[in-house]
Parts: sequence; C-alpha cells; structure tokens
Amino acid sequence: MASQQLSRGIPPGGSSIAHKVMDDAAEHYLAHGGPAIARIELANLANGLKFYNDYMEAYHAALEKLAQAEALEHQRHLQEIADLMRAEQKAAQSAANMRDQQETGVLPPKLSTPKAILMWQRLQQAGYIDEHYQPIDLSRTELAILAYDMSKRLGIRDKWKTFGELWDKKNLRNDYNLAMNQRKSLEFREKLKLLFADIQRVTTKRTPYA
Repeated sequence: MASQQLSRGIPPGGSSIAHKVMDDAAEHYLAHGGPAIARIELANLANGLKFYNDYMEAYHAALEKLAQAEALEHQRHLQEIADLMRAEQKAAQSAANMRDQQETGVLPPKLSTPKAILMWQRLQQAGYIDEHYQPIDLSRTELAILAYDMSKRLGIRDKWKTFGELWDKKNLRNDYNLAMNQRKSLEFREKLKLLFADIQRVTTKRTPYA
C-alpha cells in the first residue's frame, strides 16, 4: 500500500499538529539552549514530522521564530557592549575629573572667599602662586610664612592643616618655627606685607599651638 502523508488537520486550538510541535520545540530549545541549539534540534525534528503534509511550512515558521530570537539576542549583545563602553567612559571621565581637581588645587571654602581670591590674585601676579594655587619656587619656610600670613588676614585657625592639604605639605608649623631664625624669611614676610598692605587682618583669640 502506498504511503500517504497525513492531512493538515486543524485542531480547535487553531494550529496544525506539525505547527504546534515545531512551535513548542522552538520555545523549549530557545529557553534551554539558545538559537544555535534550537536550530539543530528543529532540523532533526523536521525529519520526524515528514508524514505531515505541512511539516516544511511548520519548520520554516519555526526557523522564522529562531531568526527573530537571534536578532533580539544580537541586539541585546550590542546593547550590553554599548552599556559597558558607556560605563567605562563614565569611569574614565570621573577619574579624569578627579585628577584635574587634584592637579588644579581645588580651593576649600575658607580659601575661596572674595578676600582670599584677591590675595591669590596678588600672589599670582607676583609670581609666587600658579593658576592652580600651587607654589612657584617657594621654599618650605616661605610656604609656612605665606600660610601664616594669609591665615591671619582670613581668620583661619587651622592654618597648617588647611594649607598643608592644599599644597600637600606636612609639618608646616615646624617649617614656620624654623623660618623665625632665618634672615631671608624676614625679607619674604616684608614682600607679603607690601602685597597685602590694604587687606586687613582678622582679629582672633590666640590658642596654644594654633
């Protein structure tokens, strides 16, 4: 007896048996292996459904679903790469901004008042401080004198800590004590006195080790 293919036979659900099996298989293998595995398994399954006259139509419909899934997977992959690149760029920019802040010597609030800015401008014009508020060819004792003199006029009590952090210098108080015994320190202090002649000092109560 000659073999016959089974008719399409549409069940109540609206799809033929071949279409239903292929669709279910596509969903299963996409969820448990991905498009590449699903493509192999559907090809094997198609050979087992040849007795249905619409098996090739069902197979191609399943392949179309795989193609859509592969396109979505590729799009997700590209999005992940783009997100990773943005995250890396953001991290690099953040690191660059931090380096810029460190290099430019960002001023704390007590050193960025109008009076302080006027003093910085005078110092820059005199060639003692650069545009990043960092010293130019000043010795440690001269830096200590500058920190002391500016603090007197700005009313800064924790001068050694404030200026030490700005200039990345430790033990400025010891440098100041050493400066008191140096003749060149007196000369430098006189130069600062002329620069700041019209900037009044802020009167503060003296405290031990200020």
